[in-house]
Amino acid sequence: MSDAALASLLPLTVVIPIVGAVAAPLSARVSRSLPLVISVLAMAGTTAVLLLLAPTVYSGHILTHFMGHWTPVNGKALGIAFGADAFGLTFALVCATVGGILLLYTLSELGRLGRRELGGYACLFQLLLAALIGSALTGDLFNLFVWFEVAALSSYGLTGFFLERPLALEAAFKVLVLTTIASFAVFVGTSLLYAQHGALNMGQAHDALAGGVHTADLVALGLLVAGFATKAGLVPFHGWLPDAHTAAPGPVSALFSGLMVNLGVIAIARLTLQVYGPHGRPVLGLVVVVGCVSAVMGAWLALGQDDLKRLLAYDTISQMGVIAVGFGVGTTAGAAGATYQLVNHALYKALLFLCAGNIVHATGLTKLSEMGALGRHRPITAAAFIVGAAAIAGVPPLNGYASLGLIHDALRDGHPAVFAVLLGAQVITIAALVRATYLAFFRKRDATYEDLEPIRPGMLTAFLLLAVGCVALGVLPTVVLPHMIAPAAGALLAGAAYSRGVLHAPVSPLPVPHVAFEYFAPSEFGTVAGTVLLGLVLAWWYIRRPTQPRLMSLVRSWHTGSVNDYAAYAAVGLIVAVAVMLTG
Repeated sequence: MSDAALASLLPLTVVIPIVGAVAAPLSARVSRSLPLVISVLAMAGTTAVLLLLAPTVYSGHILTHFMGHWTPVNGKALGIAFGADAFGLTFALVCATVGGILLLYTLSELGRLGRRELGGYACLFQLLLAALIGSALTGDLFNLFVWFEVAALSSYGLTGFFLERPLALEAAFKVLVLTTIASFAVFVGTSLLYAQHGALNMGQAHDALAGGVHTADLVALGLLVAGFATKAGLVPFHGWLPDAHTAAPGPVSALFSGLMVNLGVIAIARLTLQVYGPHGRPVLGLVVVVGCVSAVMGAWLALGQDDLKRLLAYDTISQMGVIAVGFGVGTTAGAAGATYQLVNHALYKALLFLCAGNIVHATGLTKLSEMGALGRHRPITAAAFIVGAAAIAGVPPLNGYASLGLIHDALRDGHPAVFAVLLGAQVITIAALVRATYLAFFRKRDATYEDLEPIRPGMLTAFLLLAVGCVALGVLPTVVLPHMIAPAAGALLAGAAYSRGVLHAPVSPLPVPHVAFEYFAPSEFGTVAGTVLLGLVLAWWYIRRPTQPRLMSLVRSWHTGSVNDYAAYAAVGLIVAVAVMLTG
């Protein structure tokens, strides 16, 4: 099949889930489970289309399709472009496959809800997945804003799905307020670029910015980074994230944490490295600083949580910080490590949230202080949780080992201070997850659990698929790195070639950079062993403490739960981002 024929299939990747979203509430009139079955089939179809494109895209080609065949004239684009490079296709594939697994899990856990509820749930779930896939493949800035809005609207509904719970309503309101601020920043930033250069196509914008940037361009980049940092949950834009992840059903929390937050990080990486190119370098320092603060603060707050899902939510903030640092370094190793970590995070965080949701669904308990001995009553859930936690900790042969190792390689020599900060965050992360594992699964509990529901086939299948993914991406880095991760990193760092590709100009296949990772390097083994040992010691120390450390109380006091405070934090962060861009 020719490149043009393959490119013509790109719209199907969002059309299929959107059609599924429309069909879901209608099909609920026929059968209660039919909306979810249709949703699973829709994501299977989307995955099949993406896999059909994969060999061509991962060989270095950029597939471009202009809606309505409004192709550029003399390098000027008016039509909306879909441009599939290896970086975008990787995220789209992850969204489609993991999204399908989450829908399969939903069939087992929430399949007994009413027809109306399941129809609405499947509709919103697919709309959000379509938005994430569309944001990964779009080559147009305003179209990226549109997908950002579709994702936001879907997330409001999914966060407040259990409206009878006050926490869900409050969380949905917080998501609404903070995402609206972010949307405004993204819209104004996009408008400034259009007013300055008359360009919305990312390739055209790259060419316009290559000749030099003006004050308006710098203000636009600051606004765009702040807006998308809110979606990524980076500090200080993170106020919406813990409540939203805690209030939503388990599969939705997994969707938010494993996939949705990635939209923000991916948009920041694409804008700074691919669209702005060398002129986006000043903001990379800001991204590294914000990433470090997010990594440490997220991990620290996770360590002090009693609510299991809230603990995992704060860990997501920490992991987004680690990924942001990888992209912020701006090197091939850093971009490859961050991309690898992004894929891995989708797998192990989805697995952990499904485990947490399974516990909450079966026991009705949300607090670690009320749990215990679940390893004996839910051995499969315990095993899945341990796999996810060990993957985050970077324990070989699980997937976190290779991706964290690549990020460490990018930092070890040139950025020792940042490397030390990330190691500190890793130690705290391990402590938080070890503490959660012990309290939930292995601590002795005198009271017995009543009427624990058995794990159904859909749940078991989802656990198995995600756990196998964690193992497979960990033991096969020699396959994953050259064939998926290196092409993705190469596409992200080749702004000029991406520009020619999405403007429909003939372009040679992008060179695939060499990304080396020495799996058995003593330095990385030593790093992992040291962080795991220190994490175990910190977990033991924290569990034995009768009260919280003062520093923990201080940091938690900043998180008042007030949407006014969180909006103020986001506004200050937005001003700082713009100021950093203007002052260099």
